[in-house]
Order: sequence, then structure tokens, then C-alpha cells
Amino acid sequence: MKKVRFTISDFMNEIIKSDSEYFRLPIGKIGNIIFNYYIDKNLNKIVLEDSLGEVIQFNLNKSNEEIYLDTLIRNKIEIEAEYWRNIFFTYINNLRYKREEILFAKIFKNIETALKDGNKIKIKYHNYIRLINPYFIKVSDSESRSYLFCYCEKNKDYRNYRISEIEEIWNTNEKIEIKDRKYIDEVYKNFDPFLSYNNRVKVKFTEKGLELYEKVLTNRPKVLTKEENIYTFECDNKLAVVYFAQFYSSIEILEPQNLREKLKNELESALKIYKDKEEKNV
Repeated sequence: MKKVRFTISDFMNEIIKSDSEYFRLPIGKIGNIIFNYYIDKNLNKIVLEDSLGEVIQFNLNKSNEEIYLDTLIRNKIEIEAEYWRNIFFTYINNLRYKREEILFAKIFKNIETALKDGNKIKIKYHNYIRLINPYFIKVSDSESRSYLFCYCEKNKDYRNYRISEIEEIWNTNEKIEIKDRKYIDEVYKNFDPFLSYNNRVKVKFTEKGLELYEKVLTNRPKVLTKEENIYTFECDNKLAVVYFAQFYSSIEILEPQNLREKLKNELESALKIYKDKEEKNV
């Protein structure tokens, strides 16, 4: 089994570790994927200024091991560690969503084939097999990752699936069904991972809540109307839970009622935890 070992800069290491956590892939798997991807491509060159840095080491998988020596010879590689640094450097010089396309190239290719041929696909997602009608791939601006927007026949509704979390994919000969072309087009134009289009959430802010709202930008939903301290957002309930849960008593959810009840129950559950702990300590 061929083990590769080389040193990269701290900056490069931070990006590689971040991708490993973000895409839930071991660094060794990332190394094997990008070696295979860049095997016949030109590489950016980097010189490690000194001996300081982080050591990366992992084993090549069987197929990469079989072509490794030939690759070194064909590319006239004299220093293996330098070659590996250049591979990783070339990889990290892409934007994150482009790095995702490299790491999950097979998934992207199969989806693009299905879209071109107009066929449904089956995917394994979070341990479940789903038959879906794929409509488009879109990058989330807030997350820099790609989503597949589709109609899921298992859940009988529209869904966004993170492409990096699709475990397996199978192409079929069944033709894609267009359930609602106008809705699909509007989602494409107003894309967000939570599918907020056409959903409404009405929120009443305290003065402190409005101050916090101006500072908390991540996942902030689109404002449709505001009347003094009451704002109406284009916002799905899932996004509302993610975004507004951090405001605690600085807001009140007015509509929809089911979201109001959900956040109320969550806050009551949290309060119970603190009360129970205080009673045990008495």
C-alpha cells in the first residue's frame, strides 16, 4: 500500500481541514479524489518557503496506486512531495462550490445526464432511496454549496437536496414529470436552500430585536413589508427556526400559527431544562 506524505502551509491546511469537515470526507479520500481529477491536468506551482507547516499523509487507494508510478514518469516528477503540494494548491485555488464539483464529480455528472435526457433519477439520501424528478442544480450564495431542486415522489413535494449528501445515484429511463412549471421557474429565480418562495412569516420585533436584526446577516430572510416594528418575510418555517430562534425574547412570531407554536414549545422545553437543573441543585 503506497503512503504519501508531504508538508503544506498552515493556510492550505486550514482550507483542507475545513473542506473535510464541511463535506464530511476524510482528508485521505479528498487526496485520492483530487489526485485522480488532476492526473492529466496542468497544476499551479507553489513553493513552501520554509520547513514549517502541516504534514499530510494518507494511503492511495488501489486504483490510484496502480497508476501512480506511471503518472510520476509521464509527468517527469522528481520530487513527490512537491507534486502533491501542487495538486492540493491547485485544488484550493477554486471557490468552494467548484471544489465541491471536483469532490462529487460522479454525482454531478449523473444529474447533468438526467437533466439533459429528461429522465428521473433514484438517489440514496440520508439512508433512504428516493425517486425524484430533477429540475435544476443551483448554488446557495449563503453557503457556497450546490443543491438539487426536484420533486421527490417519496415525500410527494418539492425538495432541495444537498448534492454533497447524496450517497448514491442511479439513472432511470422514466421521463421527468413537470408538476408546476411556473413554480419551478420562480424557485429558480428566487432560489434559497429552504425554498422560502411563496411562504410568509410575520414577526414583531422589540427595539433590541431590531438592533440584533441589523447585525445578524447569515440566513436572514427577504423582507416583503414592514410597518413600524412588524415585518413580513418571505421565509419557510425551517429557515425561520434557524434564523429567529437566536432572538429569544426580542421577537414574537405572529404568523403562521404552527410556527408560533413550534417556537413557543421549543422555548418552553429549554426553560424546563434550566428549571429542572435549578431544582436539583436546591
